Amino acid sequence: MQNMDKQTERNLMGINFEKSGNMLKAIDLYEANILDGFDGNHPYDRLAIIYKKQQRIDDEIRVLEKAIEVFGKNKNSERNDQLIKLRKFEDRLIKAQNRRAVDSN
Repeated sequence: MQNMDKQTERNLMGINFEKSGNMLKAIDLYEANILDGFDGNHPYDRLAIIYKKQQRIDDEIRVLEKAIEVFGKNKNSERNDQLIKLRKFEDRLIKAQNRRAVDSN
């Protein structure tokens, strides 16, 4: 439970850093949560969006792949939205991979 509290606190701090324009601090906090395998979608969503805006497609793809790994492991989760979120991340990954393929041509 204590680890979940720490991860939730990181997400809340990340939100505040984003609001104040400190994207580097927000990224660091969200990256720490995905490194821990956080099972909520917030850090994955935010990092994918941030990296897309920064045109860091390889980082966006890495984050989406990690989200798919985490949400794919938890298919039997008690969360009702688990499969919906998994599908969303899979769709976003395909779009990011397509953008990378177009950009590399």
